[in-house]
Amino acid sequence: MARGHSLLVPKASGYADIYSMPPDVAAAVLCELPRLARAVKEATGCEGVNIVQNNGGAAGQVVFHLHFHVIPRFTGDGVVRLGAHGASGQMIDPTLAKEVQAAISAAL
Repeated sequence: MARGHSLLVPKASGYADIYSMPPDVAAAVLCELPRLARAVKEATGCEGVNIVQNNGGAAGQVVFHLHFHVIPRFTGDGVVRLGAHGASGQMIDPTLAKEVQAAISAAL
């Protein structure tokens, strides 16, 4: 959706959605979310981030393992309007993806 769009995925597997995740696992995963959000902001220079987590097909979940999206945002970028998330765009160029990944990793 945007350059630097990142995912926070639990190391523990077997959780399709937030409903199936035990509180202790959720706490361990969510304690990393601010760190990833700061790293994405620093690496991309964005003005803000959206943090999105979908549960179930009706909510827009299409990959059925729990994960959180951290989406870099800039004023007027048009990525998300009125709380609705746009469709994913083209895949990022692999060279650019490696650069963004390295910048986020360095910020972590």
